[in-house]
Amino acid sequence: MAFGPFRFVGPFLLVLSIPLFYYAIGPVAPLLTIALLLLLLIAAEWLAPGKRVLHSPGASPAFRLIPFAYVPVQLGVIVWSATQADAGGTGFAALALAVGVTTGVFGVLAAHELVHNQEPVSQLFGIAMLSGMSYRHFRIAHVFGHHRAAATEQDPASARLGENVYRFLVRSITGQVLDAWRIERLRLSATGKSLFRHCLLSDVLVMASIYLAIFLVIGANGVFLFAAQSFVGIIVLETFNYVAHYGLKRDSGTSGYEPFGAAHSWNSSNGLANALIFNMGHHSRHHARPTAQYQTLEHDDQASELPLGYAASMLLALIPPLWHQIMDPAVQSLHTQSSNLSI
Repeated sequence: MAFGPFRFVGPFLLVLSIPLFYYAIGPVAPLLTIALLLLLLIAAEWLAPGKRVLHSPGASPAFRLIPFAYVPVQLGVIVWSATQADAGGTGFAALALAVGVTTGVFGVLAAHELVHNQEPVSQLFGIAMLSGMSYRHFRIAHVFGHHRAAATEQDPASARLGENVYRFLVRSITGQVLDAWRIERLRLSATGKSLFRHCLLSDVLVMASIYLAIFLVIGANGVFLFAAQSFVGIIVLETFNYVAHYGLKRDSGTSGYEPFGAAHSWNSSNGLANALIFNMGHHSRHHARPTAQYQTLEHDDQASELPLGYAASMLLALIPPLWHQIMDPAVQSLHTQSSNLSI
């Protein structure tokens, strides 16, 4: 494959540009990282429209190491940003936004890749990254909840047709916490273990310890910056979730929901853009093979394609009237096609 693992070097360069811009230009300059990221993602979709698909190289240790390598880089930038939290109002906001966006895009995608692998080291790195955005329960709600119930009304992380992103954010964030609690409670009940072994309880203790450590070592401003970038990261992640399954649903019958298929996730098959998001634009393929390494995910001709790429779609979602004007007809068209095929 062209460029090999270096195809996925973009996230490293972008996150490291935050301190580079900060020191070279000024406290507000990290906003350039967000602008550059959006420019690269949207330009890739618009300048190379259609299915610009790059060949999958198959499993490789070199590709496998990339998410492991990215986690300490992102966590390092998060810690560094906390030490710069006294940069002033605009500087504080610029750091929180820039670091939070990279956390919510690259950090989450690296963690997502790692928590789908049950090996202890992979779990350790994945959970460490999720701790860096105060969202540790994602490893339970996503792997054991979302992947079983995606595109159904039982999944809080699947957006309904006509639902705007702001209502979804509240429902998804709270719903996934409750989902993770329920899943863990059922696991403990099945194994006969005490409720005190509940992972979410330990998550609260771990996060409280992290915030306390930041306060003692860096100070209150560091705590506020860490919390702010976590908030931004969570919003970015959940906006991705909103786009990923918007309006798509699995039919239910007497035997339960139909199997998850290619049409139940929105995809963006532009290989250039996918190089920046660990191939997660091939979202249907990921749901079909949740433990497959990210670089092996390929285009699926049967998959539902977003009218716009993921970056443009996430921006569009922030303006609900425009989002519904474009996406609701696309959803209805898919439902019509599905109904015609079933006749």
